[in-house]
Amino acid sequence: MRASAVPARVFEVLAPAVCFLCGMPLAMEDRGMCAGCWSTVIPVPDTRCQRCGGETDGGEPLCLSCATQPPPQASTTVWGEYDGTLRRAILALKHHGRDELARPLGHRLAVRLASRPWLENVDAVVPVPSHPLRRAQRGWVAAELLARVVAKDLERPFVRALRRHGIGLQVRRTRAQRHDLGANSFRAVKRPHRRTILLIDDVTTTGATLRRATQALLDAGAAAVHCAALSIALDPRRLV
Repeated sequence: MRASAVPARVFEVLAPAVCFLCGMPLAMEDRGMCAGCWSTVIPVPDTRCQRCGGETDGGEPLCLSCATQPPPQASTTVWGEYDGTLRRAILALKHHGRDELARPLGHRLAVRLASRPWLENVDAVVPVPSHPLRRAQRGWVAAELLARVVAKDLERPFVRALRRHGIGLQVRRTRAQRHDLGANSFRAVKRPHRRTILLIDDVTTTGATLRRATQALLDAGAAAVHCAALSIALDPRRLV
């Protein structure tokens, strides 16, 4: 540790923990945010398209796109909308070192997944990876932290089964550019032979990342892939 970092670390240990949003002191049971701020983190209704996680018309189980041209994953579950308090919490987890938020956020996703009828068939929980350079810059990958919590809560093995190629960021890209994510963006580094995989990401927008990662797992021998994202960005401009 650099000498200049010592005073900051000492202050962090001695100072009372406060909510990163409103600055109120945290109770012993709070994680990262106070109870008042956590109460504003609201899930979306669990009535979205069962295949891609997008919106449907009239409560149908599938959206029009999936009914005519379904993605490779067997299902997609999303927990909340990438906006407001949830967006700020995810950004704090990804970019500002607030790894203590992974536990309560991942637990919320796990609770929604626990009711899925296909869960009993899941053999492993796999995170959507970042490129190694991005991982080195940030120190961790939000999707991996969330996947570890989900795996523990659902009592399934956590496995790093994918590697990402290319370091281009999806943020600030148009919806059309997101759809153009390269077919070889992911490669399986472990063979999920005849296994059913639960693939975890922090944010999904067009679903291109989940589709490409799913296809890499299926090409490597997975029997089926179910996807889950903590949040869905209805407006890609909010990813910035």
